[in-house]
Amino acid sequence: MVGERLVHGRELAPRRWQDLRGTADGHVEVLRYPRGVVLVVAGVPGAGKSTLLHRLFPISGAEQAPVWLPGDVLVVDSEQARNRWRQHLGPRVPYRLYRPLVHLTNLWSTLRALRRGATVVLHDCGTRRWWRHLVTRAARRPVHVILLDVPPELALAGQRARNRLVRGRAFRRHLRAWRRLVPDPEAAAPPRSVSSCASCLVLDRAAAARLRAISFS
Repeated sequence: MVGERLVHGRELAPRRWQDLRGTADGHVEVLRYPRGVVLVVAGVPGAGKSTLLHRLFPISGAEQAPVWLPGDVLVVDSEQARNRWRQHLGPRVPYRLYRPLVHLTNLWSTLRALRRGATVVLHDCGTRRWWRHLVTRAARRPVHVILLDVPPELALAGQRARNRLVRGRAFRRHLRAWRRLVPDPEAAAPPRSVSSCASCLVLDRAAAARLRAISFS
């Protein structure tokens, strides 16, 4: 496993490929990235991506559009598109019927955000290869990735907690794609799927829970 130097004891400036799963280096409290980059927070459904973003950024999860934060930071989450369509369609319309509209709206919001010069934070499962290629090409600037890796049982528990269960076949497809994306902890180099990224940081649930800030400076 390739290690990385800690900055000021508990701060980390991610570079290239770093894996903090189950290591002493997992006691990082602050992640620092340059301004103007694209940061993708990825994980299978239920991994805890939304929980992490809501804890580290002043967002509630009830927003219906991408959120501008101080420092010219724009947060884009598919939940925003889902909230918007649910507001229009009402609770009686099952999500499965308007899921394609949510995906298209989120894709449009993502592409619009990437055309701006702001720092962009994207929330995504990360298991769709075409989406990763699209973000990398459309960004035209450094793309950094945080991979939140949790066991399937924890991800399922997260889905149940939010009452957002993913169908068995679809969830297994996510898991297979995730295993190709996130290699064994002893891997010394990033997989080809993220080799074009400026940095890729792998966290487990414990390492993610220790984080108290993500800053752009």
